[in-house]
Amino acid sequence: MNECHLDHKIAEQLQYEFYRVNNDSNGNPRYVIHWLAFGADNYSEALNLAKSLGFNAYRGREFGGGLVTSSYNLENEAESIINAREG
Repeated sequence: MNECHLDHKIAEQLQYEFYRVNNDSNGNPRYVIHWLAFGADNYSEALNLAKSLGFNAYRGREFGGGLVTSSYNLENEAESIINAREG
């Protein structure tokens, strides 16, 4: 897995890294982030919040406790997590 880079300001606010994983079945890029990035007290709460933002549970062996999204705009995904934590 490769670490992905965000705008410095967004990366500082998010405080967690996205990692690039294999594309989805349609060839779209996918990214995984740890559930703690969602600011929840437990994985179940984080998963519920993540699903409302279009994320799913990551089932790959390389990253336990990860949530995955398909995206061409990673900055937007990071901002949605930040906004969800604050609101």
